[in-house]
Amino acid sequence: RLLKKKGVDNIATIAQGAGVAGISLESAAQAVTEGALLGVYSFRKHITKEAEHGEIKQLIIVTADEANLPVVEQGCHRGRVLAEATNLARDMVNEPANYMTPSQMAETAKGLAQSYGLELNVLEREQMQELGMGALLGVTQGSQQPPKFIVLNYKGSDSGEIDVALVGKGITFDSGGISIKPSEGMGEMKGDMAGGAAVMAAISAIAQLKPQINVIAIVPATENLPSGSALKPGDILTAMNGKTIEIISTDAEGRLTLADALGYAKKL
Repeated sequence: RLLKKKGVDNIATIAQGAGVAGISLESAAQAVTEGALLGVYSFRKHITKEAEHGEIKQLIIVTADEANLPVVEQGCHRGRVLAEATNLARDMVNEPANYMTPSQMAETAKGLAQSYGLELNVLEREQMQELGMGALLGVTQGSQQPPKFIVLNYKGSDSGEIDVALVGKGITFDSGGISIKPSEGMGEMKGDMAGGAAVMAAISAIAQLKPQINVIAIVPATENLPSGSALKPGDILTAMNGKTIEIISTDAEGRLTLADALGYAKKL
């Protein structure tokens, strides 16, 4: 960041820390790469004012021994994959709620599936109804944005079993519903889909690093808003697993959406 402020756009460095306290050359190269990409991150997509500083165009990690290049390259690759996945999640969270809608989350998932060879299934409202996802559908009642139940699947093993299921909350805006939140700071609730962004980013990194396991990422995406058709305190919902739920506060929507997401994962 300091060099960026000074107008530097090309940087060369050694793999700082390699050999210290048992840190391997590969781990050091990964840390330098990851730290650099995370450190210079900024989100300027909707800012019309020109940036005060330019961008870092190139970071080169050098080594005195050419034989170490494959190790350095492997560390750089891993660091870049992890940092870019983190920055993807940051980008999604930083988008305003009128851009990062449930439908846009599904489009982002589609792009990840195409880029990294993931299987994608997006359930629409009618399919959620058929599966009995009453808890999730209760939360969706107050919004005009169609809900999306996003499922990304990575197959790194020939086994038919799922080794890891990642489930992330995808509330693209959380006003609290009828149990409305205080207005101060409510704009920050565009970030209530950060869990969903995190699992989508994680499975994109997993697909690039190619571990020999099967992983599924599930994101129930919707808004939580008040309206004449919104969920009310005192209402009773029935989750996918048949459990009935009495609503005390409509601002406890996350556990409702995740209940059906976990119920779906359990049936896989």
